Amino acid sequence: MSSETEVPRPEQLDEDDLLLANALQTAPRATWSELEKVLGQDAVTLARRWERLSSKGLAWVTPALGPGLLYRTCRAFVEIHCEPGSAAQVSAELSRQPHVLTLQHVAGTYDLFAIAFTPDFASMSDYLLTSLPQQEGVVRVRSHLVTRNFRTGSQWRLGVLNQRQERTLLRTGPEPPGAEATAYSTWERELIVALSKDGRLRYTDIATELGVTPRTVQRRLNRLLGNRDLLLRCDVARPLAGWPTGALLWLNVPDERLEEAGRTLGAFPETRSCAALSGANNLLVTVTLHSVDALHDWAVQLRRALPYAAIADRSVVLRQDKLCGHLLDVWGRSRGVVPLDIWRPSGLSR
Repeated sequence: MSSETEVPRPEQLDEDDLLLANALQTAPRATWSELEKVLGQDAVTLARRWERLSSKGLAWVTPALGPGLLYRTCRAFVEIHCEPGSAAQVSAELSRQPHVLTLQHVAGTYDLFAIAFTPDFASMSDYLLTSLPQQEGVVRVRSHLVTRNFRTGSQWRLGVLNQRQERTLLRTGPEPPGAEATAYSTWERELIVALSKDGRLRYTDIATELGVTPRTVQRRLNRLLGNRDLLLRCDVARPLAGWPTGALLWLNVPDERLEEAGRTLGAFPETRSCAALSGANNLLVTVTLHSVDALHDWAVQLRRALPYAAIADRSVVLRQDKLCGHLLDVWGRSRGVVPLDIWRPSGLSR
């Protein structure tokens, strides 16, 4: 009997694919003419290449909460223990919930690792204490509230662009409009949900969906991006891009060295995210690796850089079912998306 895991391995992303994806990691909404000047390929070729990558789920642009919205919401890293044989079903159920942004199967002391977002502390408490433990197949939950971010997955890069190309692309982004503390509004939510389907949607397409003018969409999006309330990220099918696995390392760091440790680990090229946590294991770093055995060398590098940090636990990612709202297949390709709508009340109940 066939299964999804028996699907033949797809073709790897080639150098031109990775170059374009890396460029869009740096400037997710850069125009094809802007990319043409930097990458040395004509705009039509680049547009066709992106159409192939995105239509096959090999690469995609999606929104992520920036520092402004991160600190106006609540985030938790969650270890989930499942009944024997039920991890796949639990993952499938949780993946459909919009406030569970990322979900991974891991080899370690627990079965699933999830990143959950809610609008506020009260709704996160309700989710962790009531909703999640009642999920069929869940045996035990251990949660860690995020208190500070040193690096997020939106900052991870493929490392194919040279420094000149990267500097040029960074200048294509919106100009910061200046600090502007604003309360959450309905249009922010609507715009984020619309971009969840395709972070490169044209202003006219978004305007049609939201019932406003393209100029209004452009102004509002530039405000969100300029204030860093919202980030746009380009993700790829990492197993097909030479990064087939990853790991999570839980660290115990003296509180007075936490800032130093977070910034040091955030600078490592393999680091996808690094965050301070509320518990005794007060720092979590997630890394992307070329192979499972590379974890040992990376741990040695960590110990040399941070001799005062103790590795309390580590887990290897077996498979990723969801990444920042996108549902992934066994090769890391996007096969659908659950819009990033952490404010939807129905997402917190069964």
